Amino acid sequence: MDELNREFVHNCTIHTSIPTMKTIDDTAVLLGLPKHWVRQKVLNGEIVAVKSGKRYLVNVDKLIEYLNSNTLTPTEETVSHGGIKPVPVKL
Repeated sequence: MDELNREFVHNCTIHTSIPTMKTIDDTAVLLGLPKHWVRQKVLNGEIVAVKSGKRYLVNVDKLIEYLNSNTLTPTEETVSHGGIKPVPVKL
């Protein structure tokens, strides 16, 4: 292998990472989430997934990013429509 190819392989190895891909059911079990919630997020395009045959494979790394970046704050809309709202914790 010549020097150019060796450098290319070295750079690809350092700068690329293979995402963790799991089925909807495996993702739900791994993260402790309801299967129907993960499935709905995939079908709505809210989380990164690819279709492989009849199944969807969820990018678990991106889903974790999604979960960590989306926080809930009480608003008129969530309260008036029966949506999810944060519950204050009493210690």
